[in-house]
Amino acid sequence: MKNIMTGAVLGIFCGSMMLMADEASDKAEKLERSGPGMVLGEPLWRSVASDNEPVLFIQEEGKPLATGKLLFIPSEKFRITHPDLKMQYEEGKDYTWKPGTNIIELTPNSRIPFKTHAQMMPPKDSPNMFATVLHSEGRFFHDLQVQVSYWHKTDLWKEPYKQQPERLTRVLAKLRAKQPIKLVALGDSITQGFNASGFEPALAEPYQPCYPQLVANTLQKRFGSKVTLVNFGAAGAEAGWGIEMVPKVTAEKPDLVFLAFGMNDGGSYDKKMTKMRDDVIAANPGADIVMVSPMTMNPLFAGAEGFVWKAKFLGELVKQNMALADVTTPWIEILKKKNFSDISGNNVNHPNDFGHRLYAHVILELLPVTPVTAK
Repeated sequence: MKNIMTGAVLGIFCGSMMLMADEASDKAEKLERSGPGMVLGEPLWRSVASDNEPVLFIQEEGKPLATGKLLFIPSEKFRITHPDLKMQYEEGKDYTWKPGTNIIELTPNSRIPFKTHAQMMPPKDSPNMFATVLHSEGRFFHDLQVQVSYWHKTDLWKEPYKQQPERLTRVLAKLRAKQPIKLVALGDSITQGFNASGFEPALAEPYQPCYPQLVANTLQKRFGSKVTLVNFGAAGAEAGWGIEMVPKVTAEKPDLVFLAFGMNDGGSYDKKMTKMRDDVIAANPGADIVMVSPMTMNPLFAGAEGFVWKAKFLGELVKQNMALADVTTPWIEILKKKNFSDISGNNVNHPNDFGHRLYAHVILELLPVTPVTAK
């Protein structure tokens, strides 16, 4: 009997080990899929196609049905898919749309997920709550945000996003000569990858990588150069920690450095960012530098003024062979048309896949394949 029990236990143990191995292999495969291969096309401010625009449907107080908002007014019928981009929802069955508007309304028996206004603003001390809003990490919000793809004729901005004259001349010369480059990203949890669907804590289809990896992938595809990424992003990091990390950045011998702080920083941000810039320049005289301004927090509990100030200040730090990637300005413009919960991965201070693509597009505007001159 004892031998039988021992055999049974060993069988269960071995079975569990095999299951764990399968899970580890599956996880490794997903992580591999989240990096190589995924590249970006044209940014939304230059395209008449809005591809995989996220929408989290909300049923407002006193309204019988949940609604969602698009950035643009579709010029024809469109496609709505599940967040994994596989299952497609049906007009009439799952949603309705009145042509000439950017509002989509769910049907009473829709298969599309939604939240009520009360659920988005839960009572004090409720689970999954931060300050006054619903909050969660991982794939919680990803699974609520359907993806809408459509053609449009209207423009989001009154004037196009202004492309800056070329400032990153050294790294551009290497890219255009198809020479290999090393990109080092230094920043907080956003730079690390939080709430991108390919980031390990979430790992949800379509497994999109975070913005530094999107930039690296796209540069490699566009220029035909080998682009190696070293990502030093860390959750909760602020500029003071970034200063301490400069020796590690230098040890990588970078050609291009991203400095992306501001979401966790309070006092002395200006002094710390100035020192970080100076230290990186002194230790890496051959590297070009991109100062990345942050998105904003949820406007339901944190205003945008401080983030606008940080973007302006970072622009003032720009010297030769440096440039500002102003993510703050287009992020705020998008919030004039969409809810924060549409473009955030945790509804507080992280972008979702769409937001990571926005970060990457703004940075990629600084690195055009065709030379751009000042006008």
